[in-house]
Amino acid sequence: MPADTGRMNEDAILRAALAELAAVPLLLALLPADAVAGLDPAHLRPLAADHVGRGGRARRGDIAWLVGAPSPGEPDAEALLAVECQSSPHPRMALRMMVYAGLLWQALAASRLEYRGNRLPPALLVVVYTGPGRWRPKTLRGLLRETPPGLYARGPECGLELLDAGTLTADDGRANWLAALLRLLRCREAERLPDLSRTLFDGLRRAGLDDLAQRLADLTMRMLLARFRREPATGQGSYLDQALRYMEEPTMLERAITEWRDAALAEGKSLGRSEGMREGMREGRAEGVREGRAEGVRAMLRRAAVRRFGGATGDALAALLGDVADDHRLDAVGDLLADCGSADELLRRSRGVLNGAVP
Repeated sequence: MPADTGRMNEDAILRAALAELAAVPLLLALLPADAVAGLDPAHLRPLAADHVGRGGRARRGDIAWLVGAPSPGEPDAEALLAVECQSSPHPRMALRMMVYAGLLWQALAASRLEYRGNRLPPALLVVVYTGPGRWRPKTLRGLLRETPPGLYARGPECGLELLDAGTLTADDGRANWLAALLRLLRCREAERLPDLSRTLFDGLRRAGLDDLAQRLADLTMRMLLARFRREPATGQGSYLDQALRYMEEPTMLERAITEWRDAALAEGKSLGRSEGMREGMREGRAEGVREGRAEGVRAMLRRAAVRRFGGATGDALAALLGDVADDHRLDAVGDLLADCGSADELLRRSRGVLNGAVP
């Protein structure tokens, strides 16, 4: 999968999490205490993150809120909280955030009922970074040429708060499910996946966020399958399989198996087609294309069965499939992986399909 697609998956996961009301206090808890002092996350109002600037150009941000910032003279005062999610460094992030904040301020200034006298809320601009390595965004002034000195000293400034997932610890993850999510998104070592996944989804369910857990599971499965799909399969002991199991709940099981089935078939067909074409060219047989493709699909179906019902079921299904190369029958067995509720049912109905019965 192209790297840009992987980053899009990460950004979608973070946007889904940060759009949840319960995530905002957790986000603030991960920022420096002096940056969030005086903010009241019990008072939150979401803002539209899509704006059109001058010239009709669209500007899309990630997440924006108005959060309570009461003072003795202004008990209803608010602050602007704008969050940008980054899975790779952006060289002009300070400029990007300043433009984003400016559009939000402009929209608020036009709302005369809320902000009279041209008084705008102070802004807390946060960049959440989940990429590999460390990244420190430059300030807005740091993007400017330093000459002439007097003009440079008077240049605009834009302070960003960087929340780097690489600085979060296991203790942070256990205490804060948003921190656990950031650590999982940053993970590039397969052996860490089971523990990170368990921490995240246990935390979500303890918080009573079952619907969010399901949405994040759907998105996170796609990301992990794309990132770690090339890892050699080791049955139930594979790190990816273990991580995916922690995301399972009865309400999401069918989706999980469908995702595995679709990924398995897509990869099997792609790998099998490539291997079959090479074999066909070597031996001068067009049959090599068909058989190579089918071999890849059979291997992926076995892996999906292992994930669902264990190694013994995977081996039994592989024995049933034998050297079957018929596309319709292989696809029908793939459908059964999502439909069947037990290993016995899967094997029984697969025998029927392979013997020509209606699945």
